[in-house]
Amino acid sequence: MAVEPEQQEVDLAPSASAPPEHHAHPTKRERVGLELVALYSFVKAGALVAAGLAALGMLNGRVSIAANNWLEGLALRYESRLFGRLAEHALPYLDRAHGRRLIEIAVGAFIIAAVYVVEGIGLWRCRRWAEYLTIGVSASFLPFELAGLFRHPSVALLVTFILNVIVVGFLAWQLAESINEH
Repeated sequence: MAVEPEQQEVDLAPSASAPPEHHAHPTKRERVGLELVALYSFVKAGALVAAGLAALGMLNGRVSIAANNWLEGLALRYESRLFGRLAEHALPYLDRAHGRRLIEIAVGAFIIAAVYVVEGIGLWRCRRWAEYLTIGVSASFLPFELAGLFRHPSVALLVTFILNVIVVGFLAWQLAESINEH
């Protein structure tokens, strides 16, 4: 007759000294805020994946010529509208980007997109580490966004900058609130 090994009880409760991995009970407002920031992270990730794929597509000469012609057409057709201005700003970058540089752009876009996906998943699941990660990543881009805004002012850059300031502010406030509770 086989003797069964003793079953050991496993303590699943977090230790008192360990920081909480997630909000014990996020309020509805906190949860909605985290989910909105997560959705924003997913949108940024999607845009970066699209940019990375576009950069890889530009390696094909025919795609590059077609994209250049399309952007020139947009710039001429909508010269005073947002799309025309965006096309006007994109053309010089498109003309300078070739080969290795396009691959570097694509790889960089995919890496940052992966970070945004991790942020989004963590925030959606109300993980504390995701709040810290999002604050660090978003805050690290603010000086570059501000410099870009001064060099080439645009509505898109201004909106991005403002959204990222709001994200950093909201998450910092929320973390400060949770620290004060403990």
